[in-house]
Amino acid sequence: MSTSIKSPIVFLCIFLFSSILLFRGSSHTKSMHSLTESFTIEVNGSPIAKVAEDAEDSTQAKTGSDGAVFTLKDGQLQSGNWLLARNLTEDRSFMPKPVQWFKSGEDTAQRIKPVSASKVGDGYQLRFDNARLIQREGNILADLRVDEGEEQATVKLQT
Repeated sequence: MSTSIKSPIVFLCIFLFSSILLFRGSSHTKSMHSLTESFTIEVNGSPIAKVAEDAEDSTQAKTGSDGAVFTLKDGQLQSGNWLLARNLTEDRSFMPKPVQWFKSGEDTAQRIKPVSASKVGDGYQLRFDNARLIQREGNILADLRVDEGEEQATVKLQT
C-alpha cells in the first residue's frame, strides 16, 4: 500500500473513532440544577438526618432516623434554612470529602460547590460537584471516584 493511500485511511479511522467517542459521551443523562419536587436522600438505606437549628455553620452531615426533606434549585440543595453541599475550599486530595450543612445566607453560594441531579430510570442520582454520596460511620461524604462501585444514594420523591 502506498503512503498516499495510508494517510487518508488513518485520518478516516481517527475521525470515526472520535465520532464514536463523541456520540457515546452525548448519550449520558443530562444534569439538572433544579427539581420541581421535594425529596429525601437515603445513603445505604439510611436517610440524611435533619440538622439541628442551633447547629454551627459547616456542620458534618450524618445519617439518622429523622430524614431531612430537600429541594434542589439553581444547584443549591436546601432543607429549611440550611444548604447541604461540599465546601468550596476543601483539601485537594482524592480522599472522600465531607458533605456539610451551611446556614443559608447572602454569602453562602460563594462558599459551596454546586449539586446536580440526573434522571436515571425512574429516579434521580445526585452529584456533589461531580462526586457521589457515600456513608462512613454515619458521616455523609462525597466520593470523587464516581465510576467505582455501586451507587449508594437514593432520592425518594415526596408524594
